[in-house]
Amino acid sequence: MFMQASFNSTQTERGVSVIISGRIFESNNASIANAAISIQVNNPQGTSVHVAIAYTDMEGVFQDRFLIPVDSPAGNYTAFLAADKPGFDTVRNVLSFAYSTPDFSIKPSAGTLSLRQGQSGTLTVTLLSLRGFNKPVNLTVLDLPPRVTIQFSPASVIPSGTATVNIAVSNLAPAGNYTVTLLAVSGSLSHGATFQLTVLSGPFQANYLLLGAAIVVIVVVALLLRSRSRRHQREDAIQELMTQAETYTGYIATARVIARLEELRAMRKVDEGTYQRLRKEYEKRLQKSK
Repeated sequence: MFMQASFNSTQTERGVSVIISGRIFESNNASIANAAISIQVNNPQGTSVHVAIAYTDMEGVFQDRFLIPVDSPAGNYTAFLAADKPGFDTVRNVLSFAYSTPDFSIKPSAGTLSLRQGQSGTLTVTLLSLRGFNKPVNLTVLDLPPRVTIQFSPASVIPSGTATVNIAVSNLAPAGNYTVTLLAVSGSLSHGATFQLTVLSGPFQANYLLLGAAIVVIVVVALLLRSRSRRHQREDAIQELMTQAETYTGYIATARVIARLEELRAMRKVDEGTYQRLRKEYEKRLQKSK
């Protein structure tokens, strides 16, 4: 007696539905009907998860179906088969297949993104269901660059689905290249995906520098013009005083010149050195005119 057998698995929301099917036949390929096939399936830890008896039909064909629940451990599952029928030797077979629990994957729409300081941009992140995964997945971010904010819309997605990643770069964000990790978490499962964020210097910096330089130049020029204007005013006032002193002589005229000199000093239109020199000169002239 001979046996041919195989696994056929189908993913469902409840887990993996497994069909073990085969055929029992003689050496001349004649089908053996009514043979009993005992089936035992062990999980990766060696624990029995399914035991059954199947019988061959008139064509020598048998079939057995069982379910591996979604919370079952991942790994290799082994089925031990033994076919018996009076008058025939027992025939055995061992089948195995790898089972992976439901899972999900995460993938951003782009691997690189360049933004200037003060700009915003977006990416799309796709969460793909694997083997029937259908639980909420929460999105967050790791390795966030300084002065950069990232928000997800929505922040939780049931695969398969997508979310928009909104990236905002502050005016004060340091320029440079950064690796940003987008993390997706659901229960004990977590997966990450990275993209490269390049922060470029914004045009506002150059404008601010030019504006600052322009303000400094304006202030300096204004101070120079103000100083020059005051100097001219002093020179004009002194020239007027000296002209008055030369034109009008005598005691009263000289006294008026001294009084005018005092006014100019009070208005800071004559420096202290010039004031002292002229004061002495006009006082001597005043003494001579008595």
